[in-house]
Amino acid sequence: MFTRRFFLTATLLAATGLASGAEAASPAEAYVNSVGNSVLAAARANSVAKFRSLLRSNADIPAIALFSLGAYRKSLTKNVQAEYFRLVEDYIANVFASHAAQLAGDSLEVLGSSSTGDSVLVKSKVNYSGGKTVPVTWRIVKRGGGYKIFDVNVDGIWLATTQKTNFVTVLKKNNGDINALLAYLRA
Repeated sequence: MFTRRFFLTATLLAATGLASGAEAASPAEAYVNSVGNSVLAAARANSVAKFRSLLRSNADIPAIALFSLGAYRKSLTKNVQAEYFRLVEDYIANVFASHAAQLAGDSLEVLGSSSTGDSVLVKSKVNYSGGKTVPVTWRIVKRGGGYKIFDVNVDGIWLATTQKTNFVTVLKKNNGDINALLAYLRA
């Protein structure tokens, strides 16, 4: 059974990519491929700081964080927005570090990509020792002249949607109080 922390961990995995050294056929595939070596190194080091750095460089944290609020997005005021974005980044980095050993995999094989309007889907599979593989699809968006990873589908589950469900549940239980979500993310 997958846990909420696993899905948030996998969101970071998606946000940073996991790849082998093989040449990619498109710029989006090359992006995922190039980031992968850093992810593998961070997983081996089990370093929250390295995961946080990878997130900062490769994930569209503001877009992920705002998406995760659902309809409560309008309740996020400018005075807490920066703190919320930082907490989402820290939360995902900590979750990923806590599951690095089980999610690192041995390599990632990029299988192809396709454009879907404002994003590119990069299909891949993570290879583990013993022959196990897990399908992973990244939703990559163009940002600042390059790419940022917005979402990931691990073994059939879109992780940003799962994170959104978790965050919205916290907000619903607390009458939409954004401070309750901030406290949840600090814990």
